[in-house]
Amino acid sequence: MADLKIIIPMAGLGKRFLPLTEHRPKPLVRLTDKRLLDHVLNIFRDLEKTYALEYIFIIGYLGEQIKEYMKDAHPDKNIIYYVQEQLAGQSHAVYLAKDVISGPILLTYCDTINEADFSFLPLETIEGAVWVQEVGDPRRHGVVVIDPDNVITQLIEKPETMEHKLALTGLYYFSEGKELIKAIETQMERGTSINKEYYLADAINILIENGARIRAEKVFYWADAGTPEAILETNAYLLRHQSNSHPEIVAGQSNILIEPVHIHESSRIENSIIGPNVSIGANCTINGSIIKNTIVDDDSSLTEVALANSLIGKGCSIRGRTIQSIVADYDEIRIDYSTDKIDGPPES
Repeated sequence: MADLKIIIPMAGLGKRFLPLTEHRPKPLVRLTDKRLLDHVLNIFRDLEKTYALEYIFIIGYLGEQIKEYMKDAHPDKNIIYYVQEQLAGQSHAVYLAKDVISGPILLTYCDTINEADFSFLPLETIEGAVWVQEVGDPRRHGVVVIDPDNVITQLIEKPETMEHKLALTGLYYFSEGKELIKAIETQMERGTSINKEYYLADAINILIENGARIRAEKVFYWADAGTPEAILETNAYLLRHQSNSHPEIVAGQSNILIEPVHIHESSRIENSIIGPNVSIGANCTINGSIIKNTIVDDDSSLTEVALANSLIGKGCSIRGRTIQSIVADYDEIRIDYSTDKIDGPPES
């Protein structure tokens, strides 16, 4: 069985999720019935039949929690950890693992979920593949420029025009990881960075300059989980496309359930309206409440509250309040987590 390394940088501070990430790294934020990191790992489940997988996690902020979680939830996975103490970008994160990167590699990020076809990899002769999805407005994304054979001629970060609409989805394949490391070294020697951060797109452009053939592959599905509003949208999508899960007893306690919802079997709901697009973790108690488009983490208690467009952390207690999102403008959404509305022990 051939070896395949999978690199996942996850050292970021998760500032967009504050205060939810004050005590928990972003990869461990709840998403439907799992953690965000579980959904990312699920991308590669079918590869286990073909390859001996070795994961390389680039951790940083609260990284010990990720180690403990993987030990408990995924004890079978072979993982090497590197710590990124200086947040100097994607390429810098990958370069930390230069001593173990060789042979074929896949690379993705901890806040993007792709459904993609990897069946071509065992017979692939091209030097790389970048997964993309067509978008209406490419100016907020990285995009690829391709030739008639879908071979990439250039990657562009946040283009100023609408000409190229194949957006990067954060999933990459390289037939030889050492070549990527060489390209990153060249990138760093040139000082090719943005705001002192080295972006992977620039390293890939160097590979292309050096003659590498890298093809654009379209994903079946791409979900962003990098902001609170995005993770709520992804939660809704995943709930719509998986079997709804909730204890039968919930429907018998004067409750109204509006699908899709996920409610852990250990949680108890009474006299409440739940849904649509709601995920509720383990050991939660909800009474007399209305909850929609919201994720509630484990061990939380909600009494006579109305929640919409919210992310509720672990072990929170909320009583007699209304919490909704505040949309500042097109680019900025702030979820209201003010401490006078949510009281409870900090997340562990």
